Amino acid sequence: MNNDLQMIAVPSPGIEAIPCYMPYSGQRVLIGLSGGINSMAVLCDLAKSKVQPSELHLFYAHFEEHSPDTLDFVKAGIEFAQNHFDNVVTKITYNSIIEWFEQQKMIPHPMFSPCSRALKIEPIITYSFENAIKYDLVGYVKHELKRRGERQQSVMQADMFSVLKHYPIGDFSDEWCFEIVDEMIGWHPKIYDIKDSNGKRLFKHNNCLPCKNMTLEEIELVKIYYPELYQRAMNLAERLSAYFGRDKDLFYATFGRDLGQPTTCESCRW
Repeated sequence: MNNDLQMIAVPSPGIEAIPCYMPYSGQRVLIGLSGGINSMAVLCDLAKSKVQPSELHLFYAHFEEHSPDTLDFVKAGIEFAQNHFDNVVTKITYNSIIEWFEQQKMIPHPMFSPCSRALKIEPIITYSFENAIKYDLVGYVKHELKRRGERQQSVMQADMFSVLKHYPIGDFSDEWCFEIVDEMIGWHPKIYDIKDSNGKRLFKHNNCLPCKNMTLEEIELVKIYYPELYQRAMNLAERLSAYFGRDKDLFYATFGRDLGQPTTCESCRW
């Protein structure tokens, strides 16, 4: 038994994402579905490759604060997987970020994301070890891989195995993700279709609404398009004498973050 700590493989700038799905044939493979377009694109691309893992595990941490059709989107992805892979294992957890903040009696500082770690990262790490996962396929696309890849330094204790993080769609764009998901799943969450007069998407990610890391401008979008979720968040902020939304100028002056200093959040973009 090997009790040494092993660093999970993380690509850095200049290192290409894994382009070939053949290593996953006959292996236990995990895709952490976020409810967003990119992780679903990983699932679609894996299906298109015709490779058959011995077990394909789909893990999804659902939040009440996700956009209304997110859970249906994930379930559509699970059904799609069951039609394309021989052995699909699914795990869905049900959470509320508002309730969790209430229990913790805080809305966390934007530099730290205990919500992501406690409700998403740690559960998926535990699940990976309990199910002897060999490969964890992460949906970072080209513009994210360079920015995030180095940052996601995950160390796990390896007893009989180690989990290897691969980034199979790291050569592609967000628009490619929409194309393959629309082709193979048939639809995507409506939040992505909310656009400005120039056709630019107002919500780039399908995260909690609102996320504690949103700027005041992003909070206003939640207020306009998801008023019930906005009001729940504002009621919590009043009860805790805290708040969602960070004014950009006050952010640097008040919250102790130096220009260019990265956030510690490994799952949510802020």
